[in-house]
Amino acid sequence: MVAAIICIATACHRSLVPATTPVTNLEIKNESGQLILAGHGSHSVLQQPNYKAWYDQSYNAYMDDAAMVAQLKPLLAKKSIEIFLGSWCGDSKREVPRMLKILQHADMDTANVSLIFVDNSTQNYKQSPQHEEKDKNIHHVPTFIVYDGSKEMGRIIESPKMSLEKDLLTILKVAPYQPNYEAIDYWIKQVKHRETALSDASLNSLATELKPLCKHYGEFNAYGYVLLAAQKHTEAINVFRLNTFIYPNTAGVFDSLGEAYETIGNKPEAITAYEKVLALSPNNENAKKKVAALKG
Repeated sequence: MVAAIICIATACHRSLVPATTPVTNLEIKNESGQLILAGHGSHSVLQQPNYKAWYDQSYNAYMDDAAMVAQLKPLLAKKSIEIFLGSWCGDSKREVPRMLKILQHADMDTANVSLIFVDNSTQNYKQSPQHEEKDKNIHHVPTFIVYDGSKEMGRIIESPKMSLEKDLLTILKVAPYQPNYEAIDYWIKQVKHRETALSDASLNSLATELKPLCKHYGEFNAYGYVLLAAQKHTEAINVFRLNTFIYPNTAGVFDSLGEAYETIGNKPEAITAYEKVLALSPNNENAKKKVAALKG
């Protein structure tokens, strides 16, 4: 699966300053046969042939706010930023080059900007080979985490709420800021005992609270797969079950719940979930095949 190891110590022509950060990245093939980057590295690796076109297009097309950048410059001193991204991810392809352009114009030291490329395969979903994402709740990418020393000041998740410059300035000024995926943030910060099996009554009550914070069923679905890949099986099942209470008429949430139960070897619950898919979507061929295989 490993196609190549890319070791780059030199800077590209649009580097942050000074551009001396050594780079080690794995270039691997994902489940679709697509070459992607995985691991810790510098933005100079994005000048490689498989990534240069989209990086340059997004970078060159973005006109950053010079007045905002001027305000950011002194606030970024002695700060560091981790950027979790996927070279396979459309949001990362759009937002990361823009952010790097902003940081370049704000004269941020490249040594204080870390890029961590995550995988999109089923078994390593949103994970890097070195697992820098561990215990950092990386569920959507890109995720930009701003640090003052070792303390997280805030993060921008997937896309800015206002603009990258305004969101970053808000975080650096320690003003109130809520990134995207507020429902997941609520689950992580507010729900106690989420790593033990929760009752239907508890999940139903939580669904009532969380429904107004959700934009679509894919939010918790994606998070469930992140937890499943991280071997956090009980919390993953809780999340997938929660999603069925938030979206009880959506076949896709029961399909994902069935897949999760199948993954951990719980065939009876997997069958029940897939049968619910068929109750909502009688012509769902995948669910038909799954039920037949699991009963067979």
